[in-house]
Amino acid sequence: MGMPSGSSPDQAQAYFEYMNAHHQTDGRVETWTVDWLSLAWMWGFVVALVLVLLLWVRQYRSTRERTGIYPIDSFGGYATERAGPATTFFLIFTVLVVGFAVVLIAGHLIHGQIY
Repeated sequence: MGMPSGSSPDQAQAYFEYMNAHHQTDGRVETWTVDWLSLAWMWGFVVALVLVLLLWVRQYRSTRERTGIYPIDSFGGYATERAGPATTFFLIFTVLVVGFAVVLIAGHLIHGQIY
């Protein structure tokens, strides 16, 4: 079918269908399938996130309480908090999360949001 021309509603619809037909096979042409790679990435991310959280809690609970220049803060007399410097685990975790965010944002800016 050639490119239609004209100004009637039927010709405009034919032109729309002609232009839309160029994008009907941009992606994979399958009626239904399980995208195992996407599922693996999703569950891999969930597992990695749970492991990092468990390691973070374990590390946080097992480090000794630091004394020194960080005083105990009191909030209204009911809650107290002992401040301390950030641990190495927390700093590495923060760098990894920021790096992941930069890669994700840069990828979306360069390639567009591909889902």
